[in-house]
Amino acid sequence: MRRALWILLLCLSVSSCRLYDRLFKGDAVARVGKDVLYRSDIEKLNIKGFSPEDSLRMVERYIQSWAKDRLLLDMAESRLSKTDRDVTAELEDYRRQLLVYRYEQQYVEQRLDTVISEQEYREYYEANPSSFITHLPLIRGIYIKVSDNSPNLNPIKSLYRSSVQEDRDRLDQLCYTSAERYFFLDEWTGLDALVEGTGMDISSMAEVLDDRSYVERTYLGYTYLISADGYVPAGRIAPYEYCRDRIRDVILSRRKQALLMSLERNLLNDAVGSEKLKIYKE
Repeated sequence: MRRALWILLLCLSVSSCRLYDRLFKGDAVARVGKDVLYRSDIEKLNIKGFSPEDSLRMVERYIQSWAKDRLLLDMAESRLSKTDRDVTAELEDYRRQLLVYRYEQQYVEQRLDTVISEQEYREYYEANPSSFITHLPLIRGIYIKVSDNSPNLNPIKSLYRSSVQEDRDRLDQLCYTSAERYFFLDEWTGLDALVEGTGMDISSMAEVLDDRSYVERTYLGYTYLISADGYVPAGRIAPYEYCRDRIRDVILSRRKQALLMSLERNLLNDAVGSEKLKIYKE
């Protein structure tokens, strides 16, 4: 098998069809007992575009994985007792669970109301403040990474803490031409997204922002400028806007559970009423 795989390495420069014709004489690539791996199975790997070495490794791993699975199955069937080989009950139980799951998914998809009013969002947020304690500091504002050698470094420094729209527009122009990276963070973002490369960790950057609304840090040839239009320390309630997607997930999950509970309750009631279900009591 190893020799055949190295032949593949030499043939990869030809078309896929010619490659497999030269590598494998027939349709069969490998065999374990009665199981056969066919050339069409290998062709599904679609090795076009990969280097010869990567293509070789892909084919080799696929053939070895296929063979290993069949050999382990053969070993299990030959070494396990007849009782241990009998998986009829487990398969039937899995079949029942899978069918029920698929029906429940279909039932929910056809009936789930996904429209959530602003009032529902707000009511849930206000009623469950402890559910929205943030474990990371959150920030909204500006992040800039600019080279210490940039001729626009000082003009950028003079503008990045301004909230005047004209200054923001000018800052955007300067950053576009001069900054290595920059973001105008209109949405709440975890502070962990801003610490990379600054030589600071989350806690040290949070200490600075706890004291003032900006960070100015020079490290390894770059200046990092962060201006916070909004900041929430860890351990506080996260802003409503930051929690909105999570609130949606919770509300929809509750609606799904309510639908499934209603389905089960109605099934039981209908089955008892029609005498399809009979419960025998002493």
